Amino acid sequence: MREEFHHIHAARHELNCRASCLQTCADDDVASSYHELLKTLERLFGVEQSLMEKYGFPVRQSHLEEHARVLRGLHCVHSAVLRGATDQGRRIGGHLLMEWLELHQQTVDTTLIMWANCCDCGLIDPQNTHWIGAPTAR
Repeated sequence: MREEFHHIHAARHELNCRASCLQTCADDDVASSYHELLKTLERLFGVEQSLMEKYGFPVRQSHLEEHARVLRGLHCVHSAVLRGATDQGRRIGGHLLMEWLELHQQTVDTTLIMWANCCDCGLIDPQNTHWIGAPTAR
């Protein structure tokens, strides 16, 4: 699993670099910079999805739906950026996305990493789903 962590870390680092570039590039380069940011985010989400599937992450569906909502919003903004809305692209792609990603990493992604570590250590058998739907303390 360490390889997957490396891929996630590398994609996050690249995403930070892309967001920084988006903030500092010339207005004429915002559309291509925003596009590269989107491609990097899609790659990051793909690595996370593979990890969730490999380890049978129990809240995979809601995690994937959150990714889909973010991508949908970014793709809508991309359309505006292609029409010249450079300030909107910089604000959404360079600031708001990165703020959301930080929160996402600290909450949902941390849970995924902990789940995968527990699976690797033998504390959880991701193939055994008898616990799904079991009553929990409220």
